[in-house]
Amino acid sequence: MNIFFILPDLRGGGAERVCINLAHDWILRGHKVTFVLMKKRGEFLNNVSKKIKIINLNKDRIRNLFFPLVNFFLKKKPEVTLVQMWPLTSIAVLSWLASFKKGKLILVDHIHLSTSVEKELLIPKRIFEFIINLTYKFSSKIIVVSKGVKSDLIKMNKNLSKKIKVIYNPIIHKNKKKIIKKNSLLSKKIWGKNTNNRILNVGSLKIQKDYFNLIKAFSLLKNLNKSKLLIVGDGPLKNDLKNYAQKLNLKEKIFFVNFKKNLDVFYQTADLFVVSSMWEGFSNVIVESLGFGLPVVSTNCKSGPSEILKNGKYGTLVPIQKPFKLSEAIFKNLKKKHNKEKLINRSLDFEISKISNQYLKLIKY
Repeated sequence: MNIFFILPDLRGGGAERVCINLAHDWILRGHKVTFVLMKKRGEFLNNVSKKIKIINLNKDRIRNLFFPLVNFFLKKKPEVTLVQMWPLTSIAVLSWLASFKKGKLILVDHIHLSTSVEKELLIPKRIFEFIINLTYKFSSKIIVVSKGVKSDLIKMNKNLSKKIKVIYNPIIHKNKKKIIKKNSLLSKKIWGKNTNNRILNVGSLKIQKDYFNLIKAFSLLKNLNKSKLLIVGDGPLKNDLKNYAQKLNLKEKIFFVNFKKNLDVFYQTADLFVVSSMWEGFSNVIVESLGFGLPVVSTNCKSGPSEILKNGKYGTLVPIQKPFKLSEAIFKNLKKKHNKEKLINRSLDFEISKISNQYLKLIKY
């Protein structure tokens, strides 16, 4: 089978990693895979197998994509195209229709759309819902990464229900041959010598993730003197967050690390992973943490964390934007003994081969 992904680019993000992981799995199974990028850029470009072709549309704006995508559909006549992330999904539908529906067009939404549009993209709700209703009904299928994202779409158009399939994001379980102990020199280099409570977060430094809430919660910890918070990621709020940490006199307690392709050393040496998001679609980092047996505290945001953690069975959930409650949950979980095997076993439900099979089954039928 010849499968095409349409993406904005390959900058560091959960959706991009999911596409790369699926593509590599499908290459191993004998399928052909091509990435069609708005712009050929991003730190994940080096992670892409040479067996995967890349088509660079070389466009910076969504509104300039209509004719290039029409040309792509007419020229390549793709068997299956998976389009990632709104509003790229909607413009792709229009281009696909203009090219007389070449092959199957499957839309993939990775985020709780209505919340993201309202809080981050600042697009009026009426306009957003009009575009969704105008375009999504024509797609072959719609894949969403959680039940919460599905519910969100159905609220806008209940007729989409039959088209939508929930497929959780996959993770790759690595053969952890190199086990890094918490008392190792490398661990001490990352966290410092006298750190007993090592709190980790990985993500894009933007409004959605609500790092101000996380930093405030950290400042309220009862055992702050022996605790450190490591935030791995990049984004537009980095300087603001650094200034806020400094304002709370936490410059020596909170460290910001640029995004890394390999996060194993952080997951293996941390004591607790904390998610403070106001909304998600899924939250890949929660599953990755569980894969290392690392306990998780997360806000109970729309949507994803409660589904992954089974409403608290595999981690602790707290209300969004409540720093005192988040701080209390962090403190309790740092003191608590956790069953690592139980957490790792939960992460196996999202193993790449299982999720890949679900995608291929949907694509074929």
